[in-house]
Amino acid sequence: MSSQKRPRSIRMRLTLTYVVAMLVILTVYAGVVYISVRGSLSQTLDRQLRDDFMWPEGMMTEDKLRELLRSENKQIGGEGSPWLQVWWRENGQDHLLGTYEAKSNPIPEAAQLARNAADGKIRTLSEMIPPYRILTGRTKVGNISLVIQVAKSEGPMRKYLRDLLLVLLFGLPLAVAIAGLGGYSLARRALAPVDRMAEQARLITAERLKERLPVDNPRDELGRLATVFNETLMRLESSFEHMRRFTADASHELRTPLTAMRSVGEIGLRGKRDSAAYRRTGRELVVPGACARIRAEWIAVLDCDLGAVSATVHATSVCPPGRISS
Repeated sequence: MSSQKRPRSIRMRLTLTYVVAMLVILTVYAGVVYISVRGSLSQTLDRQLRDDFMWPEGMMTEDKLRELLRSENKQIGGEGSPWLQVWWRENGQDHLLGTYEAKSNPIPEAAQLARNAADGKIRTLSEMIPPYRILTGRTKVGNISLVIQVAKSEGPMRKYLRDLLLVLLFGLPLAVAIAGLGGYSLARRALAPVDRMAEQARLITAERLKERLPVDNPRDELGRLATVFNETLMRLESSFEHMRRFTADASHELRTPLTAMRSVGEIGLRGKRDSAAYRRTGRELVVPGACARIRAEWIAVLDCDLGAVSATVHATSVCPPGRISS
């Protein structure tokens, strides 16, 4: 991302980073939840199919089957019974019994599956609306070999998954928005010391070097930064104080020789004198090496005030009061 498109505020960058991270995390979480729920519902539906498949074997006898065969409606179970069909062949004739649910919602592929695919596997009939899962297998009740079919609609499962997906799709943006507000609030609180330090730093000038940055918590990163900055301000204040003291010392030390030079000049210019007298006065004003000596003593005073002179220079008494001779 270019510097022009990047948000200038650290608070905003932190918030955007937090929002993106939460969006990724919540999206992955929602995907895992959806896949887990779908797998659990699918396994539950398969388990119910296998339980329904065991129902005729446990509830019916050979005599009951023959009695149902002689009846006219060929129906087993009541209205609350699961979708179930029982096929068997006797004396060269196919017989079919079914529950109320099987007769109310016939499956066109059931007969073909009963003849060719009675292998105990669960198959999904996706062409039906809603799709059905059907289990076809063989069993025996007494001396009668049966082909049992049980089926269940995927409609309730798909409706539940559709409702869950809608909740996730509408809840995800809401959760991200709440996370964004929370992230902005956290970033604002975390960076509040920076704002206070910036406001205090604007007040610090050369005349107000005694001001210091506020330190809320000296043990965290911002507190350590403020502490280091305050230590820098202390060194700057000390340096400025040395400069002020040097300026005052230099002004004081130069006042005596300059006054003497001015006095010599004023006395030399009084009355009328010949050229030799003026030359003598000039030699008194411009003493050979005087300017060099004064400049060297200035440097010595500056080095002494800044703590840069060696022990030898200190031993020669360059820095003590009255160090520049007149």
